Amino acid sequence: MGGTARAAVFLGDGTYEVREFAVPAPPPGGAVLKVEAVGMCGSDVMQFHGQKHVPGEASPVVPGHEIVGRIHAITPEAAAAWGLAEGDRVCVDEIVKCGRCKTCLAGAGLCTNLQLYGYTMGADHEGGLWGGYGEYLRLLPNTHLMKAPESLTAAELTVFEPLANALNWVASVRVSPGDRVVVQGPGHQGLLCAAAALACGASQVIVTGTGADELRLKTALALGVHHMVDVDAEDVVARVGELTGGSMASVVMDLTPVPAAFRTALDLTALSGARVALAGLKHFTPVDGVLVDLISLKNMSIQGCAGSTPSSMEQAVRLLADRPEIARTMAGTHVGLDDVEHGIALLERRAAGEDAVHVSLVHEG
Repeated sequence: MGGTARAAVFLGDGTYEVREFAVPAPPPGGAVLKVEAVGMCGSDVMQFHGQKHVPGEASPVVPGHEIVGRIHAITPEAAAAWGLAEGDRVCVDEIVKCGRCKTCLAGAGLCTNLQLYGYTMGADHEGGLWGGYGEYLRLLPNTHLMKAPESLTAAELTVFEPLANALNWVASVRVSPGDRVVVQGPGHQGLLCAAAALACGASQVIVTGTGADELRLKTALALGVHHMVDVDAEDVVARVGELTGGSMASVVMDLTPVPAAFRTALDLTALSGARVALAGLKHFTPVDGVLVDLISLKNMSIQGCAGSTPSSMEQAVRLLADRPEIARTMAGTHVGLDDVEHGIALLERRAAGEDAVHVSLVHEG
């Protein structure tokens, strides 16, 4: 294609470099994306520090998997397959199946040659530009792309990926009209779970957080949740009891990294038939003091939650088009390639005097 592009490369030891790469040509049957913006999240922090949590994860790597951009160059085969043309704005599903292995051909099971943008293809793999922290991205033929609305900025649209996770998770615990939902943890993923629960028609949505979460809890109210609870200032179980008229939660979604939150989730549930979604990773810290009898006595269902599905990805983009206020409320803070470390500091909540409900890296030009 000619020319060079910049990208942040995580070295896997708590450091990164901004390097120059050649602007790539499309792979056979694929395309090249000019990345406009990419969401930053807790998984990026784990990569930054070399904590590998995705099978096949590479290091050093150009990270970034919440990717929004415009088609820069496209092969005729890809244009026909995707129904896209140069200049179209798209949201990129980070999961790419090979389409050739036995499980792909059978239409079931886990692809044996799975690739993930921003994770599995390193900085020395076929040109290196395989993550959203680069100004350009090579798109493989089997990539799942969703045409994005022009009514939102690219930075606002980066919430599509965590929203797709949230929509998948609320579906997995069957959130429906009439449900009383408590979301523990008002990070950007927790806030979007609250938004997803509201979109599913939950009759009452309560978000809990700590005294340090003032901005995030205010954002929860701006998204339309019914109540927020500061667990440092109030007995959260007693307060949820008051807010629900003693009925407690029919669904609890634990998005916190705090092991003790799981026990609290059990205490917040209704007496029979409640569902608990576990989506906040505890970083392999054992959860002590859990009365597992509560699960049986309350006839409770526990659901592990990880990632999105192709259909929840498409649902997320449609929801943002229909309800752009979700993206605008969650817009958060933007950084550039020369300020990636500030974005990491915001995610780790060590930026003095600052907090953010969401962080996006926005490329210039």
